[in-house]
Amino acid sequence: MAFDSESFSSGHTLIQRLEEYNPWWERGQEASLTGDYSSLQDIFYQTYDELHQQQRRLIPITGPDGTGKTALLEQLASAHIDPDFVEKFVRDADRREQAQEHLVSPSSVLYIPLRDDPVFQLQPEAQLRAAVDHFETHVLRHSQSSPHYILLDDLHTVERPNKRGNQDVGRWERLLTDLIAEHDDRRIVFTALSRGAVRERFEETDLAEVNEGIRGETRELYPMGFADFLKMRYRDIELAPAAERFDEGAVRKALLEAVDVGDADRFVAEIEAQNSDAIADPSTVRREIANYCTSGGMLTLRVAGDGISIDEERFVDVLRGRDDVDLEAHQRELLDDFRDDLLHAATSLGGVKDALGLERFCGLAAHEHPTGDVRFDELTEVLDVDRRTLRDKYLSALSRLHLLSAAQEYDNQRPRKLRFYLRDPGITNAFCRNDLNDVLRREPGLDEALAKAVAFDHTIRLSNTLNHQHDPKRGVVKFWVGSKGAVDFVPKIRGSPVPILWSHNQALDELQMSRDTPDFDALQEFLENDAYETERDRVDEQMYSPVTDTFTKQRRAYVQQDEYGGELNGDGKAAFDAEPAFGIVLTNARSALDEGVTVNTDGSKPIIQVPLWTYLRLT
Repeated sequence: MAFDSESFSSGHTLIQRLEEYNPWWERGQEASLTGDYSSLQDIFYQTYDELHQQQRRLIPITGPDGTGKTALLEQLASAHIDPDFVEKFVRDADRREQAQEHLVSPSSVLYIPLRDDPVFQLQPEAQLRAAVDHFETHVLRHSQSSPHYILLDDLHTVERPNKRGNQDVGRWERLLTDLIAEHDDRRIVFTALSRGAVRERFEETDLAEVNEGIRGETRELYPMGFADFLKMRYRDIELAPAAERFDEGAVRKALLEAVDVGDADRFVAEIEAQNSDAIADPSTVRREIANYCTSGGMLTLRVAGDGISIDEERFVDVLRGRDDVDLEAHQRELLDDFRDDLLHAATSLGGVKDALGLERFCGLAAHEHPTGDVRFDELTEVLDVDRRTLRDKYLSALSRLHLLSAAQEYDNQRPRKLRFYLRDPGITNAFCRNDLNDVLRREPGLDEALAKAVAFDHTIRLSNTLNHQHDPKRGVVKFWVGSKGAVDFVPKIRGSPVPILWSHNQALDELQMSRDTPDFDALQEFLENDAYETERDRVDEQMYSPVTDTFTKQRRAYVQQDEYGGELNGDGKAAFDAEPAFGIVLTNARSALDEGVTVNTDGSKPIIQVPLWTYLRLT
């Protein structure tokens, strides 16, 4: 039998699969996937609003494997063709009415999973072009002005080096430019691994004319955060009247304003106003932190996929090992997929020759779960790699995937120490086979280590949410070492540092009254000294990797705007921090249940107590 390459270049193989991938074409709304979902995460509503309220025609969704990118695309498909889906999951009445108006014929949605078969990645531009042409000619059959949607899953898999080693095969941005330009009401949502890689591709095209503001703008999908986890546990949160719901957007806005004008009272007043949540009171939310620190985001979705309703008490029994569902089996499966995904990601992102080294690094973080400083030399010796490989390869790849991230030392241009955290606690517990009993009682110090890692993860998310995409300090969270102790998290908001002290068991008033509190002394020291004047972040680097000249210029221009707190240094290579306005004590102390948000004004700048159960709901 002769080898026939035409079946690939013509897209014949892919076209044959399209009906399998799009069952709604034949069966219409009977092919609904409504039953597959137990709840919708916030990113669904954000993406849906961008398609309709902001009229964006091209939306990238980036994030590591296992975080729900495929489920999100399936949910978007259902939301546009299935009235039952809209009625069941769109809880807000006004939003539900608008969603009903945006329903289209099932033949107006095309979904292509590019990772399903590796032959789809052979001559991908030709195959995708042929598949879309087939959809338009034989399925869509609508006028050019009719809205239709193309959902492309794992678009990054079509990229690979050409014969000369350049990343020039699978130039999907050229195809997307053509597809968008062909139809005025064609909208495309696609998923990929790396936000940076998507941004770099967009910089080489001219998509701004058809999709205003598209350059580099993506929706980043992290492992499910605590706020979404809480909504899955207590579904009535979404059904409660607006006045009774915690409004994280209002608190974030108040935090921005407080940093901009140096007025901590704005932030404090808004948090106090939002603490009237009638569905999930502070003690309930605090209790759920331990559950989240056991299952995290990825494992929770896996358990839900096994038919366990997350809002039932049976879910907690599963986490405790008291149910027929084998938690350890789920953990092993999660770990197996996590390892496979790491190998796949290392290949896709490039630059990591020893992909297994990423897994070893994650395993080390899981078993040791360090909560303090680690010397670079000790870490490189254990991992058997040099410092450059650790920083530019391991940390760069894992940070871009939101799986493991490091905090460098503040105000130290040649750091000798770092702190690092696995971002999803479910991964940590999968490595170590921990269940809820271990988290609560059996393993001393485990509960604090997991909660601190979750706090670090959500601080990075908050930085990414609050800061502009061109801010060189976006997603940067460092730690600061004082003369006695250390401040654990120092994120920057529009160039201004916000020092955050982690205090697991002691509330702010206890720290004030105690004599031996070196870390609290360090927080006060940070607020009173001038460390910010020499702290800098490079403009031409992000997550330990260089960025393009175009992105560097955009960052310089952003830092030079009047509303930006920091400033550019003389040679334009780095951005300095502005002066901090206030500090935060982030506590999980039981005594803070009654106190809530409090403020210490004894020093030169206020220090705000923010309970962990409130802080984790901001993102």
